[in-house]
Amino acid sequence: MNDLIEALQDWYARQCNDTWEHSFGVEISNIDNPGWKIKITGASKRSILNTRIDRNETDWININADDTSFNAYGGPPNLQELLEAAVNWVHTAKNPDE
Repeated sequence: MNDLIEALQDWYARQCNDTWEHSFGVEISNIDNPGWKIKITGASKRSILNTRIDRNETDWININADDTSFNAYGGPPNLQELLEAAVNWVHTAKNPDE
């Protein structure tokens, strides 16, 4: 999991330019289902991603991402899975030349 956090930190640091970070960013929080939420805003030209997996009452993920924002929710054991999806999303541009 440390590699995932490091990758997300590196992406975030590359976005910060004294303007971007005042409007956009990364949020990781808990939800009352219980579970986790990851929200990323301010990306550009990312792939659209819609994933829903219900394994059981506590093991589930729901990810909705467009070209500029990523919203992911999951059960208590799914934080690492959500982080993997988030890191993959921020590093995957629609146009491979970017």
